[in-house]
Amino acid sequence: VMMAHLSAACNYSHFARLFQKQLLQMCKVPTGGCTSWGDPPDQDVLNMLGSDNLSRLKRLQERFIVPQSIRGPCPPPSFPGCQEFFKDFILSAGSYQFNQHLMDSLCLQILELDALGLVEHERSDGEAMDEQDEKKRFAAVLMNLRLLAKFFGFLVFLPYHTMEPPTGDLQASAVTLRNHTLPVLDILKLLRQSVQKQRTVLTVPWIVEFLSLMDHIAPFLDYYGKIFTLLLQLYRCLLLSEDKKMCFLNKLLILAVLGWLFQVPTVPENLFFVSEARLEELTAGLEITVQALDSVPLVDQQLLYSCCPYLGELKKLLSSFVSGSGGKNGGYIRKITPTAAESLATKPSITQQKLQAELEQAFFHNHPPSLRRTVEFVAERIGSNCVKHIKATLVAELVKRAGVILQGKVKEEGASYDKLLDGVCSELYEEGAQALTQAKEFCRKKGPEAMKILLPEEISTAVLSCAANIAVGLAIEKACTWLSTNITALIKREVKATFSRMLKVQEPSLPDASEGVQKKKSCPPDCQHQIMFPSQIINEIKDVLCITVGPRDEDEEIQFLFLEDLLGRLRQTLQCRKFICPASEQQLAKSTVELASFLVSDRVPIQGLNFHVPKKQEQQQAKNHLICSLLKSLLSMWKEDFEAHVPLQLLFSWRNIAYLADNKQREWDLFLFMLHGIVDYSLMSDVEIQQCLHGLQKFPWPADFSKELEALLRIFISENYTEEPKAIPCELLGQSRGTVTAQS
Repeated sequence: VMMAHLSAACNYSHFARLFQKQLLQMCKVPTGGCTSWGDPPDQDVLNMLGSDNLSRLKRLQERFIVPQSIRGPCPPPSFPGCQEFFKDFILSAGSYQFNQHLMDSLCLQILELDALGLVEHERSDGEAMDEQDEKKRFAAVLMNLRLLAKFFGFLVFLPYHTMEPPTGDLQASAVTLRNHTLPVLDILKLLRQSVQKQRTVLTVPWIVEFLSLMDHIAPFLDYYGKIFTLLLQLYRCLLLSEDKKMCFLNKLLILAVLGWLFQVPTVPENLFFVSEARLEELTAGLEITVQALDSVPLVDQQLLYSCCPYLGELKKLLSSFVSGSGGKNGGYIRKITPTAAESLATKPSITQQKLQAELEQAFFHNHPPSLRRTVEFVAERIGSNCVKHIKATLVAELVKRAGVILQGKVKEEGASYDKLLDGVCSELYEEGAQALTQAKEFCRKKGPEAMKILLPEEISTAVLSCAANIAVGLAIEKACTWLSTNITALIKREVKATFSRMLKVQEPSLPDASEGVQKKKSCPPDCQHQIMFPSQIINEIKDVLCITVGPRDEDEEIQFLFLEDLLGRLRQTLQCRKFICPASEQQLAKSTVELASFLVSDRVPIQGLNFHVPKKQEQQQAKNHLICSLLKSLLSMWKEDFEAHVPLQLLFSWRNIAYLADNKQREWDLFLFMLHGIVDYSLMSDVEIQQCLHGLQKFPWPADFSKELEALLRIFISENYTEEPKAIPCELLGQSRGTVTAQS
């Protein structure tokens, strides 16, 4: 009815502006409500709850207005809170004229806000605004832009929205037809300008909101394909680069919103495997000023969670996994404590327990407090001694019988050890029920004796008898509660340990026990076991890796002698097998491979390698010789001292090779040395290394780095298949980056 009365074009224009202003005004509250939490509560509510229950009132209010879930860490686009009213209004009105005027108004407002100069001058005490004021202004502009862009995208793609994606023929015809239409707002031009002017922290979030409302056909259009190509390249560059000019939270905001956009249901996955234009072509020849928005710390944690509420949902998932809380704390994972289906001990009724507790309370009320303490002490010690007595007698006897049964069945049958163990244990569980009877007899015998010794001789016989009965009852309750819950697990654990010891003793005599099994390493004959523990070595290697990865101070470096000493102590720890377990050895193997990858990429800040030589090339060669000595020690340890598998494939992982790609002064000498060393020490074959190098070419490297990788592969193949003798490891240092670049 309202739309029918808006006959003139000026009326539609005025109403569209009113709609836009009301949208911005009502949707400013992040929670979607139209009243803030800070409003004073109604007096009638206070009279009903009391003024001292404001915290309860606030929690009750949050249950009504705070959404309980964002539907996972990657939710689909939605219109929360008051935004849903404006969306439903547009759909209910169904007016093409109103939608067109509203799109024009939204487009104009978006262009004005996106072009605002939020940081115009160098900061000084007199002219520049305060840093907090800048952040507040930026946050207000960004939130308005995202809101306007969401409704703008909703209106632009509304005529094409369908519940299900179209079929192949319909999609092809629709793409051909819509490729000839011009966009209402040139998003691609604005995105390119933001990249060139370093204003992506302002432009990219609202473009993401616009694109998230696309229909199923729009991502396949040529125009929007270029936009996605540019956004994808921007996402990859931000992940790979270590540009310190751009603030961390600014970069995190862009990565978070782009990562969410790429998971929107309407965005097809194969869109990310098409050819891309390089981002360097857009920024070539442009000078980036210091006052660009991307280089100013404008994003704080509150703004980040406001723009990306799904990050809070991810934090909620992680915290609920750690705490294991139920629905009371909003958790998703419940911790389940296993309990016995039915207790072995008979329990008195609740009425009897209550009457017994009242009688005990009355008894202790008429006697000194020392009597209660003595009774509780005796009950605690008798109960503990009872459990130990059952372990030493009944459980030990059952385990001994189980050992005899297992020893006979191992020789007779070739069955699975697990099934054999479970069968024997199930036979002993029924006899384990005798533990409760023996526990009661033990407590009834020892309890009165202990009370008679601890209480004064002058005490009356009635009081002594009553106190002893209470102590015996408490001791029986403690002992039987523990035994009824843990007796089966205790029997199984002891039988399993006995069975394992029996197998170790019988292992040399079992048929074919040693065939095909590698002999385990043992300590040297003169080993004194005076070495560092593996955990200490792991911590020291982790410290080196942490300093290497950063962040660190400019003068924070690692002594070369310390690295030599660390590798020496590592070799001693590996050779002495007394304190080595499979988990710690595997961790040492992985950590040493990571250390080798950092040494190869020349990222370890080693102190004491500045040689006084006239030429820079000679200085680099001398430095590489010392690093080679560290790599030789690692290669030797991997070959001779490690019993666990060494994951050398990590050297060819995307992350470790990316360290070489990020190094502007990268040298391939150490990498070639490591490859030849792996082959010479028979840690990997040359065919396996070639396969790993081939696999690196599938990653999206920069053009120059991809050519160098291809040249490196050709050099490695030629050096392995040439008929001439191979160069010794140190001579490989003569091949510098220039050689690799020349071959590429």
